[in-house]
Parts: sequence; C-alpha cells; structure tokens
Amino acid sequence: MQRRFVRWCVFCLIAFLSSMVCGVAEVGAREAQIVVDFVYSDARDFSEGLAAVRSGDLWGYIDRAGRVAVPFEHRGPEVGDFSGGFAFAGGSFIDLRGEVAFEGRSFDQATPFSEGVAAVQSYGQWGYIDLTGKYVIPPAYESAGNFSEGMAPVKRNGLWGFIDARGRMLIGPRFLRADAFSEGLAPVEFEGKVGYVDRSGRFVVQPRYDEGGAFHNGRASVRGPERWRDWGYIDVRGREVIPRRFNGAGAFSDGLAPVATDARWGYIDVNGKIAIDATYDNARPFSEGLAAVERDNRWGYIRRR
Repeated sequence: MQRRFVRWCVFCLIAFLSSMVCGVAEVGAREAQIVVDFVYSDARDFSEGLAAVRSGDLWGYIDRAGRVAVPFEHRGPEVGDFSGGFAFAGGSFIDLRGEVAFEGRSFDQATPFSEGVAAVQSYGQWGYIDLTGKYVIPPAYESAGNFSEGMAPVKRNGLWGFIDARGRMLIGPRFLRADAFSEGLAPVEFEGKVGYVDRSGRFVVQPRYDEGGAFHNGRASVRGPERWRDWGYIDVRGREVIPRRFNGAGAFSDGLAPVATDARWGYIDVNGKIAIDATYDNARPFSEGLAAVERDNRWGYIRRR
C-alpha cells in the first residue's frame, strides 16, 4: 500500500511539472497566427485592403480574409500594389474591381501611386502621371522612383538625382543609385558605397555601407562593409542601434522587421529582440497587420499573436 501511494505521488509530481513546462513553453512561444494558408507561388504586401498573389503563372488579388477580390488573369513577373485606388498589372492600371483604368492606356513599367502621382515608363523613358492617367511630368528620364516627402529619385545621363512635384531638379544627378526619402533621409550610392542624404543633398550618414534600406520606425537596415552577409540597423544619426548579425534584413513596419538567421526568417522588434521565431524560408514586412511569408516554396500570410 505504501509503495503504491509513493508511486501515485511521483506520478502526480511528474504530471504537475510537465504541465508547468508545457504552460511556460506556450506562454514563451513566439509564433504567429496563420490567416491565409500557404497555397500561393508568390505574394506581395497588403495595400488598401488587397494583396497581389500568384497562382501558377497568373496574378490576382486577395482581401485580408484570403478571398479572391481580383481574378487571377494578369501575367508578368510582377504586379503592383494598390495605391490611390489603382494598381499596375499586366501593362495597364486596374481599379479595385479589377477593371482596366485610364481608357486602357498601357505602359512598359510603372510604380504604385504616391503623393498622387505614379512613375511610368513608355518607349524607354520615364515620367509621371496623375490619378486621371494624364502626364504631369513628361517622360524624360532613364529611370524614376516614387515620390515621398515631396521629392522623387530620377536617373539622367547614367546618374541619379531628385526632383520636386514640378519636375525641377533639386539635387543634381551625382549618385550611382538612389531611393525615395523616408523620415527625412534617402539612401544613395556614391563612389561604390551607400550613405544617406538629407533634402539638401548633404550626407548625414556617410557612404560606408554595401547596401542600405529606407528608414521606418527610426531604423534602416544596412549591410557591410566587413562581411558579405552582415545586416543590422542604424538610426537617423547613423548610430548602429541593432548590431549587424543577420544574414538578411527588411524594413520595419508596425514595430517589426523581417530578419534572417542562418537560412530561416523571423521578426525582431525595434530593440533587436526576437518577436516571431525564425521558422520561414522567406518573409516580407508587415503591412496593414499582415505579413507574407514562405514555407516549402508556398506563400501565405501571418498575423502577430
């Protein structure tokens, strides 16, 4: 009887400890909730309630519940995000119902609308159209990017500079690469290295990185220069606030950024702490509360728990 009682006590103790361990594991788990299953061959960010996804060779758009909002009928390696009620897909802009906009005007390439205009390429030259499809800045550039904070990067004679909404060159072409302004700074490549300039074209962060992304939540991802895959984050003063220890890094959004540790992707917060465990083959930034992630060559969408 005594031995049976002892065995029963030991069993109860083991069960109690097991339940405690499982409870701690569940509380400490840094997993995300899957809201759209992994069924697509490619996926993009949500914008204006819709996200572009690819099934086979065709692109369509789904809503935040995973329902098809625009049928899978657009070909091409890329389709654009919705902005201003329009998205570039299959050579033309479409509206939120999937119908062709601007009387069927076609372009070779285009960026999403930003600050009321979109960069478009026609016959090898880039210009900008408004939300009616009319040119507001005639095609005159070798390449062009989005407007942000009243300026846009454009390429002329092999070099990049910045124009205003009237097409006036505010920062003359002198960079090998340039991206849009964010939080007062723009990443540019000068003499083979990436730094950040302010609206006057003055370097605030000297060009010393191999790659650099846009600022969001006060952080910008940078790589190098010491090693080939050496990503971290700096603040707007150029101070390293998250050490360069990742194999890949994306932009912050909703307080989280996708990062790669070894061959897997997860998410960190603005302090560099792991917020979602690295369990994905690829990952994109959060947008409108959801993020596109890849597993086993299929894409779906997650939401932070």
